[in-house]
Amino acid sequence: MTNNKNNDNNTNSDNNSNNSNKPNNNNSENRKNYDKEIALELLTISKSDILSLATVITETTNPQLRELLKLQLTNSLNEHYSLSDIAVNKQWYNAFTNPEQQLKQDTNELQSLF
Repeated sequence: MTNNKNNDNNTNSDNNSNNSNKPNNNNSENRKNYDKEIALELLTISKSDILSLATVITETTNPQLRELLKLQLTNSLNEHYSLSDIAVNKQWYNAFTNPEQQLKQDTNELQSLF
């Protein structure tokens, strides 16, 4: 009886390992969409951080604090440029198209999901 259970367990693990070795194109596409969503969310957060820093700098009266905030703003801008370059190069973000083209592209992407 014990041998049968071991054989059953081995068969199940063999089946599981066989399933994990099969290529899954849908999984790859999901990963690309996931990466795109993360990048676009990071861009949105980055823009918000830059706007907040710029606002705080204009309201700060302490010169040392203002300089520190300026350095942080410069770093944030550089990181934003790097991230936006990645998103543009991967065609996740089309900064150079007109609004009508962007809307058409977004509509097509949404329709492809259904």
